[in-house]
Amino acid sequence: MTKNRMTQPNGCRWCGIDKRPHARQWTEEAGWHAWEQPTQDQIKDSMRARRNARKASQ
Repeated sequence: MTKNRMTQPNGCRWCGIDKRPHARQWTEEAGWHAWEQPTQDQIKDSMRARRNARKASQ
């Protein structure tokens, strides 16, 4: 998954794009792929990053 951009907690496990606008995407890791459910660890990491970004902006 792309590490340098903020993703939604339920973004694709490979690229972080939300399910609805995803369609088919390309990444080096997964090649052409459809949206896939993120792992529980990816969801947690995304939620922590969003929380930390909110705290940093306050």
